[in-house]
Amino acid sequence: MPFNSLIYASIAGAATLLGILVVMWKRDSAIKYSHYINSFAAGALITIALTHLVPESIELAGNALLGVLLSFIAFYLLETVLVIHSGSEIHYAGEERPTKAPVLFSGLFLHSLIDGVIIVAGFEVSTELGLFAATGVILHELPEGVTSFALLLRSMSRKRALGLSLAVALATPFGALIALGPLSTITEAGLGMMMAVAAGSFLYVAASDLIPETHEKNAVANAVFLLIGAGFLYFLSTLFE
Repeated sequence: MPFNSLIYASIAGAATLLGILVVMWKRDSAIKYSHYINSFAAGALITIALTHLVPESIELAGNALLGVLLSFIAFYLLETVLVIHSGSEIHYAGEERPTKAPVLFSGLFLHSLIDGVIIVAGFEVSTELGLFAATGVILHELPEGVTSFALLLRSMSRKRALGLSLAVALATPFGALIALGPLSTITEAGLGMMMAVAAGSFLYVAASDLIPETHEKNAVANAVFLLIGAGFLYFLSTLFE
């Protein structure tokens, strides 16, 4: 289990690196078409949360739904202080945005750390749940890489922006590494609450950030990508079952 967690956390970090490389290669195109990736990720995250994480959390912990609610609210409160995930900010290339680089980096780094913990918690429950949790993380790490690098480039040199973006990418496997010890001895109820936190995180990212972008432009195409994301993950779940 520990080996699987680290492997998939590293893949998630690599997805962030891929987003960075895409921006380095073709920044304008990456920003222009990122909403399609976000639409697919939104459908996938919602499906993973509602068909896997929430049911599993309820089975392991009786008050899991409260955990989902509190997790959702906690991420909302964090966002009032920190920018914690990929967002529509990258689509405002011609406007001045108030986001400050240190705050942006802190938020993205924290969220990536939490993603690593979520992957470990999933594998502690079962290999199947770990794979679905890892899939959800990987899918939204790619647009996060695009976001972090594109936004940081606005307020600092390319070299420094790249360094901070790489730190965000490494935060996911680092979060998994530091979670391996504590989560290996956690109770079933504790694991259930971790799944509830993961579900709240996935639902918040999808509902507050990714889905609103689907309405900004090419709404029909975005809706199709969202449905493809949801259908693809649901299809995978039937195969696992």
